[in-house]
Amino acid sequence: MKVELPFLAEGIEGGDVVQLLVHEGDQVREGQSLIELETEKATVPVPAPVEGTVVRLLIQQGDHVKVGQAIIELQESEDKARKAQTSVPEESAAVEPNAEAQRDHPQARPTSPIPTPERPVVDQKPAVVSRPPAGPAIPAPPSVRRLARELGVDLSQVNGSEAGGRITAEDVKTFVRERTTRGTKLGIGGNIFSTPYGSERREPLSSTRRKIAANMIQAWTTIPHVHQFQDADITDLMALHKRYAPEFKKKGATLTLSSLFVKAVVHALKLYPQLNATLDLTNGEVIYKDYYNIGVAVDTPAGLIVPVVQQVDQKDLLQISLELADLAERTRKREVKLEELRGATFTLSNMGGISAGPFLPIINPPQVGILGVGKARITPVYRDGQFVPRRVLQLCVAYDHRLIDGAIGARFTNEIVKVLEDFQGMFLGL
Repeated sequence: MKVELPFLAEGIEGGDVVQLLVHEGDQVREGQSLIELETEKATVPVPAPVEGTVVRLLIQQGDHVKVGQAIIELQESEDKARKAQTSVPEESAAVEPNAEAQRDHPQARPTSPIPTPERPVVDQKPAVVSRPPAGPAIPAPPSVRRLARELGVDLSQVNGSEAGGRITAEDVKTFVRERTTRGTKLGIGGNIFSTPYGSERREPLSSTRRKIAANMIQAWTTIPHVHQFQDADITDLMALHKRYAPEFKKKGATLTLSSLFVKAVVHALKLYPQLNATLDLTNGEVIYKDYYNIGVAVDTPAGLIVPVVQQVDQKDLLQISLELADLAERTRKREVKLEELRGATFTLSNMGGISAGPFLPIINPPQVGILGVGKARITPVYRDGQFVPRRVLQLCVAYDHRLIDGAIGARFTNEIVKVLEDFQGMFLGL
C-alpha cells in the first residue's frame, strides 16, 4: 500500500519534509512516526497507518509534499503467507517506476516531440537526455536568452516544451527550480549561480516562509488597514514591573511587559467587541467572539511565528507569564503544536525587546485588529509647570476599516493607553 500524507488541520495543504525517520526495509508499528513535516510554522510527525515493512521511500528530505500525496510504500503485515511475498516488489522494482509513470501520468507517453526523462530518475540524479544543440541553433527567442543569461543558465541544458523543442521562459525557470532543489538535496553546491553582476545563492522557500508570504499578501491586499498611533506614559507601569518582577521570579515566572500588554488588550476588547470579531462577508454576518485568545508574535530563526495564549480573561498575570514563557520557548525550538497556533481573536506584536521603534503592524486574518509595540523612550513631558523625564511608549493599533470605524478604533486605542498608564486602576475598576 502507498501511505499518503493525511489531512493535518483545516487550511493546511502540505509542508516540507524536515526528516525521514525510517529507511527502506524497516519494520514499523502502527502509529510510529515515519517523517517529520514542517507545515504552517510547526513541525509535526506523520504516523504509519498500519504495521508493516517499508518497501520504498517516495520522497526525500527537503521535498515539499501535499495532502494526499504518496510518501512511502508500505507492505502490510497480515499473515505469514503475505510476508513471504515481500520479496516480489524488490524483483519488480526495476520496472515499477516506468509502469507507474505511464499509469499515473498518461500524458507522459510518447506523444510529445520532445523526449521526457522518467520522473523517478530526476529525483535521484541529473537526467541524461538528448537536448538541442548548443550555439545559435538553440530554439529560443531573445527574451528567453536574456533571462537565461541573467539566471546563469546554459540553454543547451534546458528541455524545450514547445513544438520543435522551442524553449520558453517557464522552461528556464523550471530548470532553475529543479537544479536548485537537486543541488540542495545532494549537498553539491548546485544552488550557486554566476551572473554578470557576481555570484548568487538560491535556496528554496521553507514551508513557514511560504505561509507567511501568502498570509501577508492576503492581509495587505484584501483588508483596508487603518493605523492608529497613540503615546502611552508607562513610567508608573515600569515601576510596577520592577517592584513585582522579583516576586514572580520566586514562583518560577518572568513578568514581562508582553504579559501586561496582553492584560490591557483584553480589558479593551471587552469594552469594544468589534475588535474581537471576524467578518463573514459570504453570509453578510459579523461573528463576535465571547472568548479572548491573544496571539503573541515570537521571533524565531525560521520567521515570525504567532502562538496563542488561550482564554486570557480567565487567567491571572502569573498564569499568563508562565504560559507565555513556555510557548515562546517551544516556538523557538519548533516544538509548538498546531492547535497552539490557532484560534487567536487578536494579536500582539511587541518589538521593544529588539529596540525597534514605532511600526505599522499588518493584521493577521481572519482577525480584524493587531497591536504593535516598539521600544519606550525617555521623553521630556510638561507637568505641573515644568518638564520632567518620563518613559513614553508609542503604540500602534491596526484595524480593519470594513468593520471598525475610526471613532471606535481611536477609543479602543485610548483605552489601552489608559490601562497602561494606570494599570492598578484597572483592577480597582477605575
